[in-house]
Amino acid sequence: MQRLALLLMFALLPLMCGAQQRVEVWTYHLAPPFIVDENQGLSRDFVKLLNDDPGNKGRFRFELTRLARDRVDLELERKRPGVLLWATPSFFSAALANNGRWSRPLLMDQQVFVSLPDAPFDYTGPEALHGLVLGGVKGHNYRALNSDVERGRITRQDVQTDVENFAQLMSGRIDTLLISRSTLLYYLKHAQHKNLYVSDSPLYEFGRHLLVTDALEEAVSSFLAEFIEALPSNPEWQILLFRYGLKPMASGG
Repeated sequence: MQRLALLLMFALLPLMCGAQQRVEVWTYHLAPPFIVDENQGLSRDFVKLLNDDPGNKGRFRFELTRLARDRVDLELERKRPGVLLWATPSFFSAALANNGRWSRPLLMDQQVFVSLPDAPFDYTGPEALHGLVLGGVKGHNYRALNSDVERGRITRQDVQTDVENFAQLMSGRIDTLLISRSTLLYYLKHAQHKNLYVSDSPLYEFGRHLLVTDALEEAVSSFLAEFIEALPSNPEWQILLFRYGLKPMASGG
């Protein structure tokens, strides 16, 4: 009887100690290096870092959820608990951002111009693109260029993915394309599209942060704050940066 009681106690121990708390981690960045395929990508690996971190102590189970950008806005508007990955404060309205707290930047990124080496393009301002065909990605807002695009001074030709844009460039259908430096570094790391010219001047620079919503419990927020503070010295994070070719973009805090 005593042995049976002990077995029952061990079986119920996880319930007595409390169930692991599920925490949603949202991302709307679906291009490499953030999402490579269904099972690979920096976003998934970052979530694994959160789950495996010694400071977590098995209390929280972070789960990656891919969302469209408008769905992210809706979740923030509804004040749902969650963590938004790789977000940029200036890309969100004050009303939405006020529902959470921004971390320091994890990566410092850029929107860069890429062209063919035999027809290099250097960006010096919107006027440098006058009369040219610019390859963009649908849904991306290139604010500094919008006015000239609307006036027909710049021809913007959009596709669904960066891979399609590279094909357009190689075939001569566009003069230059815009791509985030993080994605370009990933492709260069994996020996794709090496013979390209990259303008020294980007369209703009931006930080990629976490947005930790106020609806999360204090225990989760505190863990995330400590995790981010220690991230620059985390060897597993350094391995990920190297794996995805992002070492030049890492923020030291």
